[in-house]
Amino acid sequence: MRMSARSVRQSPDRRGNLPWSWALAWLSVAALPAAADTSLLPRWAGPFAAGGGADATFLQIDSNWHGSQVLWNDTTQTYGEGLPIGSFGWGTGIWGLADWRAVQAGAAPGSSGAVPILRRWSGQVASINFSNALYNTNYADRWGPAALAPIFASGDLASDQENWTAHLQGYIRVTEAGSYNFSVLNDDGFFLTLTGEGGSQVSIGRDYLNDRDRLGFSSNLALSPGLYGLDLGMWNRQEAGVVDLRWMTPGTTTWALVPTANLLSTSAVPEPATALLSLAGLGLVLGWCRRQAAAHGHRA
Repeated sequence: MRMSARSVRQSPDRRGNLPWSWALAWLSVAALPAAADTSLLPRWAGPFAAGGGADATFLQIDSNWHGSQVLWNDTTQTYGEGLPIGSFGWGTGIWGLADWRAVQAGAAPGSSGAVPILRRWSGQVASINFSNALYNTNYADRWGPAALAPIFASGDLASDQENWTAHLQGYIRVTEAGSYNFSVLNDDGFFLTLTGEGGSQVSIGRDYLNDRDRLGFSSNLALSPGLYGLDLGMWNRQEAGVVDLRWMTPGTTTWALVPTANLLSTSAVPEPATALLSLAGLGLVLGWCRRQAAAHGHRA
């Protein structure tokens, strides 16, 4: 049964019945994939030292914000066309990807401040597994517990932990060639993009508001050792919110949190000197330097 945005506002616990289909070819809804593996070469190939976690930014906005640009057709009760939700009297807070982008832009240095940011936190996180308190209270038994997002305090009221976003960036470090998959437990929406050689990308996501679910790629990914770019965004409007990144590694059939050692900060791989960052590439460069020094009568 489809529900209007008004009924969702009045009964947010049932918002999972909202229509969320969107015209993006990369949307994937999968349990265990059966299709042939999708090949994705690393952005930088070779062995790399263990990482210390991914970069993260958490932001919370004023729940009374009326700036949502997500479109809503009040006649057909569907997203993606019509008027901006923020133009409706009931249209407060975050409603989808367009609003996530506005929140990120509003928090950027030098921005106009059009989005009222209440709380913010930036730093490095050891794993990607965060929620608000209401999620842990009501859903940890079914979906697994999550760490409290660093913008929140344990004593907050549930209403003080709504309308928040997260942006996780960095690199996934793969040490073993084989078949992988990645999934995101999310509520209300998210996008996940992995970037490989030459800027090639694979992505999954859900726009608008959705009931919590774990979604993975529709086909496994054939990966080889190296670094793959990671870009993960999430948003939560009301009640429980969560973002949790897991992978399924070669020879396994269960989801596991991506370990700290397999998450690298964006600053761990400075550009453009990418070749020097691979241990294998570094060995080649040093060998070349020694040969050149010997040829010119110098000691390397």
